[in-house]
Amino acid sequence: MRYRKAFVFSLDSFVAFTLVVAALYTLVFFSTVPSAYYSSLTQANYLAKDSLVALATTTYDAKDSTGETYLDLIISRGADPARKYAGRMIPDQFGYKLEMADYAADGAGDWTVVYSTATDDDALNTHKREYHKLKATAQALYLVVLKERNMGESPYGYITCEGNSTVCDLPLPYHYEAGDVALKLIRLTVFT
Repeated sequence: MRYRKAFVFSLDSFVAFTLVVAALYTLVFFSTVPSAYYSSLTQANYLAKDSLVALATTTYDAKDSTGETYLDLIISRGADPARKYAGRMIPDQFGYKLEMADYAADGAGDWTVVYSTATDDDALNTHKREYHKLKATAQALYLVVLKERNMGESPYGYITCEGNSTVCDLPLPYHYEAGDVALKLIRLTVFT
């Protein structure tokens, strides 16, 4: 009889141990799944992407024929237009940071902060200043023409000499200048 009691107690302790491990596993599983933040993260991701697309595609002045966009102004003038134009698109409960990586001459594009609400000391800035829960980024590739290309005169135009469809003397020298461009990567980070 003594052996049967020990067997029952060991069976009870095994079942109790299994239940405790299952309960702990369930608690850890549900505490680490970020399902509560998923909708907020999706909202922040859409907000970052839509704001960056709006900055890149909306022209600054409708009467201006150059087609300069708000993103052009931010790249050329820095923090003031970034605060002014991006700040209107992003609600106050979010903070944001605009960064730029310049791949111009050396090919090494280090990120430089154009504007961040975390470092803005302006009292009128009502955007969130610190990152607490989540952040989402959107990136845009930006091509800046530094020097326009010069096509020059083509020596192979339809020039006929005396009506027999032959090419006359080539107009030398032929000048073609390729121009110069710079590649920039713009990153907008939205955080709560």
